[in-house]
Amino acid sequence: MNTQSDFYQLIARVNAQRKKSAIWNEQYVERYADDTFFAFSRGEFLVALTNSGTQQRQVTNSPFKDGETVCNIFYPTTDCQTVSNGVNVALQNGESKIYVPKDKLASTVDLAKVAEYVEEFLQ
Repeated sequence: MNTQSDFYQLIARVNAQRKKSAIWNEQYVERYADDTFFAFSRGEFLVALTNSGTQQRQVTNSPFKDGETVCNIFYPTTDCQTVSNGVNVALQNGESKIYVPKDKLASTVDLAKVAEYVEEFLQ
């Protein structure tokens, strides 16, 4: 994330997916935890976090079925995978990822317009 605009775009993407997935109606489930990696889900919304550099884990206790295609909402066209014995999560440089089924991705919004609106609103 390089600019304030990038930050607003990420927040807009998370909020759009959160709303589409209605995660507030779903139960919180811890999926994986160790000293440097944590994953949890709410319904079909898998969140992966780290407190340390680069991490890779196979989250075998995922909310998804084998054969299902899931995508990271931050890179929905380039970071997708077919679930096989869980989700293979690779986090680079402390990033976070949120995976949802490909067919349940929130519709694309004009994130540049959202960022522009938020920046104007905050001035």
